[in-house]
Amino acid sequence: MLNASWYRIISLAALQGAITLSWLIYNIYLPKLLIGYGFSPSLAVTLLIIENAIAVILEPLFGSLSDRAYQWIATKFGFVSLGVILTATLTVLIPAVFVFRDLFSAASWILPGVLVAWAIAMTVFRTPAISLIGRYAFASELPIAMSFLTLVGGFVGAIRPLSQDFILSLGAPAAFTIASIVLLAATALLRYFDPPVSNNLNVTERKPIVWTHVGLLIVMGWGMAWGVRCIFETLPKVLKLNIPQFDPAILMVAISLAIAVSALPAGLFASKYGNRSAMLIGAMATSIALLMMVFVPTIATVALAVLLIICCFSWVTNGAVPLAINVLPPHRSGLAVGLYFSGFTGGISSFSSLFNPISNLTPLLGAICGAIGFMVAGGCVLNLSDRAGVDKDI
Repeated sequence: MLNASWYRIISLAALQGAITLSWLIYNIYLPKLLIGYGFSPSLAVTLLIIENAIAVILEPLFGSLSDRAYQWIATKFGFVSLGVILTATLTVLIPAVFVFRDLFSAASWILPGVLVAWAIAMTVFRTPAISLIGRYAFASELPIAMSFLTLVGGFVGAIRPLSQDFILSLGAPAAFTIASIVLLAATALLRYFDPPVSNNLNVTERKPIVWTHVGLLIVMGWGMAWGVRCIFETLPKVLKLNIPQFDPAILMVAISLAIAVSALPAGLFASKYGNRSAMLIGAMATSIALLMMVFVPTIATVALAVLLIICCFSWVTNGAVPLAINVLPPHRSGLAVGLYFSGFTGGISSFSSLFNPISNLTPLLGAICGAIGFMVAGGCVLNLSDRAGVDKDI
């Protein structure tokens, strides 16, 4: 029988899935909406870079504000509810602006404006929501708790190649409405299992922030972003070159699903043997796998590299949020998660700016950049020390 905390964790995983689904639908329709409004398809990349650049500032800001809200009124749900309502409203408004675009012909930039506003609304609640996991699990259990979020988010993201045609066939109004409803339903479910409680955070438990940790969390996120992007951009090209008899797109779906499922054993391993050790092993093994694929390009080595990535990639990505929560004081969990997300989105933005178009990223360059990214993240993990004497975030 699950206790209340695990119901909250599963509900939070559902919200993570709703967030991933919203981004999936947004990214699928973004080029189509812009083209239909008369813009160049290249504007989609520019908008994503701008949105990520804005998120670099807003993720830690809203994370910190949610921490203060929790200290004042014993809940972070003010930010979560506000952000979800704004996002759900703008999610429905996006296709409406497109459908009635003839009415806005004098203001051609209204659609890009709404799109950027939608991305900003997402940042209002994403960090405060994910940081709630610090209250739902003991520090030693955070990796396994986080693995449920990684599993659901990874599964939704993995099915994009299979679901893209179906989502497009629904049409923008229906697809965005579904995203809005799912987001609201997941938030309502989490609210049901996490009702407001009195604030029991003792002022004497508050400890100062180690400011070197702030920089290390940002750099760790940056390195992770480059590593993740390089894996999912390089691996299909390597598979196509070395295993041409199989469709790389289908292989990537299978690999992505396997990576999502591997989050659960990765979380169990990290909870039992230590999150830091798991992350370091995962970063090293994933870096080796990336380099193996391009410097020893045979079917056997590529297959071994894919197996290593499936087994070890989740060890490093799944542990990032628990590590961030455990290195800052317990009353700054929102800031901790926001700093990591800030570095991650900054890394995504810089990656997209540098390799635009993505065809500029060759398999060799992608493998080297990805390995460097994971090694940088691993170096940050090595230099981040857990706060002493804290076994649960409140």
